[in-house]
Amino acid sequence: MKILCSGDWHIRATNPRYRIDNYYETLMGKIRWIFELAAKEGCEIILQPGDFFDSPDQANYVIRELVSIIRYYDAIRLFSIYGQHDTRYRKIFNTTLGIFEEMELVYILGDTLYNVDGVNFYGASYGKEIPVPTHPDEINILIVHKMIVKEFQLWWDQTDYISARDMLKKYDTYDLIISGDNHQSFTYGSKFGSMLINCGSLMRTTITQRDHKPMVYIVDMDTNEVTKHEVPIRPIDEVMNLELADEIKERNEDLEAFMSGLSSNYDAELSFEKNLTSLMKTNETSKEIRSIAENIIGRYYAGN
Repeated sequence: MKILCSGDWHIRATNPRYRIDNYYETLMGKIRWIFELAAKEGCEIILQPGDFFDSPDQANYVIRELVSIIRYYDAIRLFSIYGQHDTRYRKIFNTTLGIFEEMELVYILGDTLYNVDGVNFYGASYGKEIPVPTHPDEINILIVHKMIVKEFQLWWDQTDYISARDMLKKYDTYDLIISGDNHQSFTYGSKFGSMLINCGSLMRTTITQRDHKPMVYIVDMDTNEVTKHEVPIRPIDEVMNLELADEIKERNEDLEAFMSGLSSNYDAELSFEKNLTSLMKTNETSKEIRSIAENIIGRYYAGN
């Protein structure tokens, strides 16, 4: 048996900021590519670790096209879990993924063992406890939507995360863990039996993903071989307006620097008018503006 492992799909109909291509068409093309690769390689199962959709509600034409794709490749079973983007206030009622689950187009894994050809599959949706395998001596695979990093935190004050090493150590009864939520692509562990795969996001949705290369992995359960397949992508400047993104980033940095300057020159113990006077002096405000400001303050305290 072969299994294709993927990452966060974030299916949506609208373009993210800075994308200049038809994001929806590009996205659906990549999903078709995944199914076609799975069929070509003889995969029986596709694992998708949450954030299947980008929001709980999807347009009817999105649902229709996705149903068409899944039914066309009906020999391939699609296993998933709920990410935070798939749910409404952490509830699955009245969500698009819930409809797909009810129609048995997508099988949602949980803490109940789901066995296929001697392989046990478990799932942990966003915010859910990770199940303990009931048969630890058998082959157990977990898909989980949880912030797992390869080694180090992604930003300086990040706290809600676990390293891949600690994840494998803590849940060592799993032979393979497929994780979602972290949009970066990485693997940890060199062979099946103690390995974590985080494929990252299928699409580049932010400017920080300039160098991101989406990928999927195929696991051959008969040989325990794991192979990487890079998802075809176009050059970043063909799908994103880099010039606009850099311009806005520069504006934001300038604004942040200005606000930081205001904070450093502000003294909570001084009165408002003294702080304003200090600010105008620091920024070399013109005499005309200072005169207007002083006039307004004077009128305020005079009750006018």
